[in-house]
Amino acid sequence: MVKPLSILRTSNFACAIAVSLVCNCAFAATAPEIVTTAPDVPTLQSLHGIVPPDPSGTEGGRKVDLMTDYVLNRSAAVLLGKALFWDMEIGSDGSTACASCHFHAGADHRITNQINPGLANTNANVASIFNKPFIASNIPGDVASYATLSGGKGGPNYTLKKTDFPTHVLADPLDRNSPILHSTDDVVGSQGVFDANFVKPRQARFDKCTQQPDGIFQVGGINVRRSTGRNAPTVINAVFNVRNFWDGRANNVFNGFSPFGNRDPDAGIFVTSDRSGVATKVRLALNDASAASQAVGPPGSPVEMSCGGRTFADIGRRMLDTLMLKQQRISSTDSVLGPVSGARRPTYRELIKAAFHPRLWNATQQVSLGGAPYTQMEANFPLFFGLAIQMYEATLVSDQAPLDTYLQGNQQALNAQQVEGMKLFLGKGKCVSCHGGAELTNAASRLLFHPRERIERMLMADNLIALYDNGFYNTGVRPTSEDLALGGSDAWGNPLSFTREYNTQLKGGSVPDPLDVDVCKFEVLLSAGLPCDPTLKPNVGFHDAVDGAFKTPTLRNIALTGPYFHNGSRATLKQVMEFYNRGGDRRGSEANNTSGFDHPSANQHNTSNLDPDMTPLNLTPDEVDALVKFMEVGLTDPRVAWERAPFDHPSLVIPQGEVGDENSVSLRPVNPKITTRQATDALITLKQVGAEGRKVEEGPLLPFYNDL
Repeated sequence: MVKPLSILRTSNFACAIAVSLVCNCAFAATAPEIVTTAPDVPTLQSLHGIVPPDPSGTEGGRKVDLMTDYVLNRSAAVLLGKALFWDMEIGSDGSTACASCHFHAGADHRITNQINPGLANTNANVASIFNKPFIASNIPGDVASYATLSGGKGGPNYTLKKTDFPTHVLADPLDRNSPILHSTDDVVGSQGVFDANFVKPRQARFDKCTQQPDGIFQVGGINVRRSTGRNAPTVINAVFNVRNFWDGRANNVFNGFSPFGNRDPDAGIFVTSDRSGVATKVRLALNDASAASQAVGPPGSPVEMSCGGRTFADIGRRMLDTLMLKQQRISSTDSVLGPVSGARRPTYRELIKAAFHPRLWNATQQVSLGGAPYTQMEANFPLFFGLAIQMYEATLVSDQAPLDTYLQGNQQALNAQQVEGMKLFLGKGKCVSCHGGAELTNAASRLLFHPRERIERMLMADNLIALYDNGFYNTGVRPTSEDLALGGSDAWGNPLSFTREYNTQLKGGSVPDPLDVDVCKFEVLLSAGLPCDPTLKPNVGFHDAVDGAFKTPTLRNIALTGPYFHNGSRATLKQVMEFYNRGGDRRGSEANNTSGFDHPSANQHNTSNLDPDMTPLNLTPDEVDALVKFMEVGLTDPRVAWERAPFDHPSLVIPQGEVGDENSVSLRPVNPKITTRQATDALITLKQVGAEGRKVEEGPLLPFYNDL
């Protein structure tokens, strides 16, 4: 029997397993009243059998849920979601799918034209400069270098090499303040589309767009594809995340229109309620749907998939009567798409009608959206897109790693070295402090069932008490000034962090996200008195530590999802562990370092935002090897590695940079629809894979480092 999603306090069984891993769980067997007051004990849990919840919430004030009010047929919705996720037609250029950045164990393994100059930098003067070095004043050895670590030029259309990693190198790998031999604020992101502005969706295969010269992503005046400012994390198990994207802007609440939940004042869906044929706009708020919120972001991004200014209704107008995956091959044994893999494929209009209730698409009169007329089905296309992809991603649960087998009682699932690595993961390595729960990330489902714990209060690395968002941490990968992440704001000026919303709420202001904070859940209580007084509130203007904090990624299948960190700065897990072993890369003292940021608009003038667990680990080389082997082997689901169902997929043609190199590129042939000089794509083809997975002679998916 499948268990509902729930992350409980440490169970006796889990403790019995964890005891062998030197986790002190003795208290779990004592009287229940002691368990209720004891702190959580970090341990490991199997993901096997845990399923994400179906979204539910309100529509126009009335209670609704996914299967009663929106989806007619779950299988049809999953089929629609998989087709939309993999379809190259979704991009304005007719050749960019969601899967273009998530094709390898849910992540991106391309190595050419992946570099972004660090456009998120708070200093606009350096944000568009490639190979801008790490500048830490008064630190010996920090010298300017505008080449990659290998000595290459870097920048647009550069092909990464093994010797380009890590992107921050010290004279002494165990001393974070030792002289810097090489460092860059460039990000290894994911290439998307050429710079262009949307005109209309009337083309047979792609949108009509006005191309324009790109001052950043170009080689010799010839445009190349733009690259994102953060690395693409895996979509496998992402459905469990309370919020998605590195900065958490993909809200837990799906509004059917955009990634921003209740924050978006223009969001709404169109529904019919009678036979008049008239659809009316209503507000939607579906909880536990951050995967849907995330899904509707990239298709409208002028970097990732779209010409600038294209709306989702415009995407729907072009796609509804398009045949599903018409450019791509589908295996007849595809676990989801097999039944429609033949010569006559359905249109997206047909798939939507099979999957969703008629009240969402059966209006006979057009609706107005942004002052322009659209059909109800076109206007609701982001609703269909988001929910269908959420339902598809809900099938992408990797719960059959050796760790899961071990935790279910098979002691032979891990060898002695991997078990030793697991002990270190729970103990000396401190990994479980941020990568907890069955999903191996504190940003995941535990917070669905404990929403009053979404904000934490604890002693930070500088010995000051601060509040922050659970599951989002500043670990000092790069100076906070280069990317505020969770410390940023949305388009309406609201802080992205729950913590800063809480501060606004304490001041008597209104916030878009529902917050119910239990101060008695804080690690560092507001008062030392026992029992805790739940009526206490923090002082207005409290100290927070959200600037430069990023969502904790899952470690499941981590061997296959490099490069690592939000900036793609490490190519191997050994390089990652080298980073953690020295306590991170912030420069300066514990109380004053590059994780700090002076943020007057948020009334935060912090000299450190560092997570308290970022201290030197003093791991020996053998211990590092054991931890790496545990993560490489113990956390990899063989179905993911071999692309067996549900991780099988249709074919996909992927741009892998442009024909040429970082010094010169091949010009795309003259086309009356393209008015600027564009480079010719260098394409790679991903073959279709059926439910049985990859062939033995092809071998399993390999780590990113093997692609370099």
